[in-house]
Amino acid sequence: MKLKINVSKIMNYIFGDSLLKNSVYLMATNCVASSLGFFFWIIAARFYTPKDIGITSAIFSAISLVSMIGSIGLNRALIYYLPRERSADSIINSCFTMNIISSIIFSLIFLSGLRIWSPELVFTLNNLENILIFIIVTIAISNSTLIGSVFTAGRRSSFQMIKETTYHFIKMFPLIFFMNLGAIGILLSMGIGLFLSIIIGYILLFKVWKYTPRLRLDPIIKNMARFSAANYVADVFYNLPRLILPIIILNMLSAKYVGYFYIAMMVSGLLYGVFLSVSNSLLVESSDKNQLWSNINKSIKFNLIILIPGLFLFIMFGKFILNIFNPDYAVNATTTMIIFSFASIPLSIVNIFITVRNAQNRVLSMIKMNFIVTAITIFLSIPLVKMMNIEGAALAYLIANIIGASIVINRIKNPVEFTIKIFKDIKKDFIHI
Repeated sequence: MKLKINVSKIMNYIFGDSLLKNSVYLMATNCVASSLGFFFWIIAARFYTPKDIGITSAIFSAISLVSMIGSIGLNRALIYYLPRERSADSIINSCFTMNIISSIIFSLIFLSGLRIWSPELVFTLNNLENILIFIIVTIAISNSTLIGSVFTAGRRSSFQMIKETTYHFIKMFPLIFFMNLGAIGILLSMGIGLFLSIIIGYILLFKVWKYTPRLRLDPIIKNMARFSAANYVADVFYNLPRLILPIIILNMLSAKYVGYFYIAMMVSGLLYGVFLSVSNSLLVESSDKNQLWSNINKSIKFNLIILIPGLFLFIMFGKFILNIFNPDYAVNATTTMIIFSFASIPLSIVNIFITVRNAQNRVLSMIKMNFIVTAITIFLSIPLVKMMNIEGAALAYLIANIIGASIVINRIKNPVEFTIKIFKDIKKDFIHI
């Protein structure tokens, strides 16, 4: 009975607070997406070869990289500006239109230079059909990301969960029918799931913002340009290590090792979803400047309460999870997954710092921090991959984020006292609920 009362108090505590409620829905979205994603890759690992998995993960990393570059920071700008502006239709339509144009342009740039940055993918992306699939999936992912940002900005992250659940559920079913297409078959399955989830996303957008989709560029986009451009550069640096490491491994080792690396990175991504959810919710709530520092402290505490126990669970049960995919992944990817899991702690510190700077519109320091982490990761990854295989790539990422977190902590006045106070506050919160 006592447990039921405590659970009830916890739920009331969380869902009575806008920041925590939005964070929880975003975390739930990540958990549902990751869980269904596990089933997707389990099916793929059973019916496709490790080489197919490796090529697909390299292509999907390339698509994600192009999609991120093509977003030109608009996803973060939507989260920042929509709670502060009244002309929602103009903002959303302008961002979507600009995103489609830029996604096509950057897709063509990437494909035209494929022999330079990823020669291993030339054989797969060597005909018009596959090139069109690449471009369409890139546009779809960019569009889906923007829809998610609009839901977050409208404090309706529950709709994002519906959209993402649809995508990850639907994409599993075509896998068996496209087996003879190899890596492209996996990509096509993803594309079908994306298309249907985007349709549902547009329907739900009307409920949040009374939104009517149109292809148009409103002058309001000019007001968002500086913020969007700065976040574009920062997001490129932030995501670049996880997107470029599979390509480095493909070129230095083989497609099979990219498959092991990608699955390890994807599993540990459950932990990364914790602080990303909290950070996005914090950016939305930063529109109330009077509550900014209160929300920052709340975000740090909530992040630690979820993340630290989660890390121990991954250390204990990570190998078991990888074994579900295929025993080969448990043998070859467990250490890599654990290293990535440890990286979630320093990365969360860096991420909250970046969000605070974003909320303060101090974007230059945000860009500098992401650049430092990216530069160190790429610089260390090449020699460490030669020495340690795929574990070296994960270790490079961990070291880079530890350095980044150290820089952040060094900027805090009395960091020891600050940390002690945070943990005391966490204890008080537990007593309260």
